[in-house]
Amino acid sequence: MNQTTLDIIILASMAGVFVLGFWRKLPVGIIMVLASVVALLVGGFGISFRHIVEGSHYFILLMSQIVMGMFFIKIMEATGALDAIARIILSWTVRSPLLLLAILAVFVMFPAMFTGSTPVSVLTTGVIVAKMLQRIGVPKLETGVIIAIAALAGQSAPPVNVMVMIICTSTFMPYQGFELPLALVCFPQAILTAWAYGLKYVKRENLKALVDEDRRDGKLVENGWVILKLFSPIILLVGLMILPRVLLFSIPDPNTPFMFLASGILAMFTGVTKMKFIETSRKTIDSSLTVLILFIGMGVIVQTMSATGVSGLLATSVVALPLWALFVSVVIGPILLGGPVVPFGVAAILGPPLVLAFGAYNSVIVTSAISLLLSLGCLVPPTALSSLFAGEILGIKNYLTITKRAWPVALITIVIAVLMIYYANPIGKFLKV
Repeated sequence: MNQTTLDIIILASMAGVFVLGFWRKLPVGIIMVLASVVALLVGGFGISFRHIVEGSHYFILLMSQIVMGMFFIKIMEATGALDAIARIILSWTVRSPLLLLAILAVFVMFPAMFTGSTPVSVLTTGVIVAKMLQRIGVPKLETGVIIAIAALAGQSAPPVNVMVMIICTSTFMPYQGFELPLALVCFPQAILTAWAYGLKYVKRENLKALVDEDRRDGKLVENGWVILKLFSPIILLVGLMILPRVLLFSIPDPNTPFMFLASGILAMFTGVTKMKFIETSRKTIDSSLTVLILFIGMGVIVQTMSATGVSGLLATSVVALPLWALFVSVVIGPILLGGPVVPFGVAAILGPPLVLAFGAYNSVIVTSAISLLLSLGCLVPPTALSSLFAGEILGIKNYLTITKRAWPVALITIVIAVLMIYYANPIGKFLKV
């Protein structure tokens, strides 16, 4: 039996494990580990604990970023800072529905921008914004689309794009130069969606009535010093991210996990209410476990696919495709596989071969475009993470109605991503990346 035939058999056995795992409704991370064990057995490696252990640590830095990012967001939530900031934003934008919806869309993006996780955005700032949108008159389904799209846009937006990080790790490419290309696409994606689905329902007189209600109930913070305190953890976080890049060689880069930790510690003392540190820490770990297990599974499956030669088969197969078939593959593969395997898993499996296949194009722009396509997997069943969690917080039983309502946004995103890849070189030259 030649190596290609063996690789195909291994790939088929892994696919069988995925089908069986989804049928039994196992967590995706567990399914990935089981598929890896089966692949090692079929490939003649036995149950190689070396590959399993090494693989489980493959994304250790990304895992620490997610945990610390969750720590920061949970503290901001527990101290009432997130809710207070949302009400402040409403009072500042009471005369401009356009500006209000734009800021709320970015507010939903915020947690995912720093953790790389769509569910984190939906379940934190998404909950607050969902309540606000419904208060100002936006229907449930439209609210669900705004939350779902803003959350997946935040997942692709800078500074922390985990999908791009995964691809960079596997292709030995530095995680540099992605901020501007991603920002130019992701922020308009979220903001224009909020305008398209929510603007006709937002009236200035309703906004004024809500602000008056908050002021009457004592829920609106108007003291300048208190407002500065509420925003200080965000200011610190942004400062820690920007200053080391602006003042090169003067300020050391403390790395993302430390940035979240320092900002989270400051947030303990700047919120509206006191928080219980132990309880908040426990909630952080509970909320992070699902994502951490997913990353462990992804690391094990990447390690296994490299050891057995399956990743090489995928890479050579993709690179060998004619250009038209490559463009079709880059549209269909990341989106459809994003449903069952989730975008992070697809980024680990398909991302590197696709980037390498477009070797003649600017790799930064190509990788940015692929991350946009990967993020759309959050709308695809069976997981449909963005639609699922948006439906849960809004009480929409059939969460796929959100996916159906969001199809125009998905289609426009696909067109933009394909054009980014096709014109990657001139775009990269213009943006100087």
